[in-house]
Amino acid sequence: MIRTKGEAGTGDVVEAVRHMKTVNRQIAQAKAALAEGGMVRIRELARELEVDAELLRQTADLGRLPVVNFAAGGIATPADAALMMQLGCDGVFVGSGIFKSGDPAKRAKAIVRATTHFKDAKVLAECSTGLGEAMVGINCDSMKPEEKLAGRGW
Repeated sequence: MIRTKGEAGTGDVVEAVRHMKTVNRQIAQAKAALAEGGMVRIRELARELEVDAELLRQTADLGRLPVVNFAAGGIATPADAALMMQLGCDGVFVGSGIFKSGDPAKRAKAIVRATTHFKDAKVLAECSTGLGEAMVGINCDSMKPEEKLAGRGW
């Protein structure tokens, strides 16, 4: 299992979206490499991306990562959860951000429902209403590098 690299506790889903779009773009790149040049091209791309060639081939064959991918960091609303699912995540982690909202339990239930019904606009609209006061978000671009948690790892 892996998770997107969003910024925890901010309510700013932008970083998680950027990360997921990068993952999707690189999977498409791997699929194209496999189709164009087989394992020779996969090995070249693996060297560029600094990843295992066999794992990259497997990812290209599947058209997705060979492990579950959870969205995390900045998931604070049902819309955030649905968006990440629509981008191809297998699930979402909801963190500290919802506890800064007016009704955390109701918001958590709504996010679970949105994750389950992420393709159903009617359900998304229903579970996004009457949630009480939202958390005050923090724009990740306004944070100093030393304040960010997402900078950890590679």
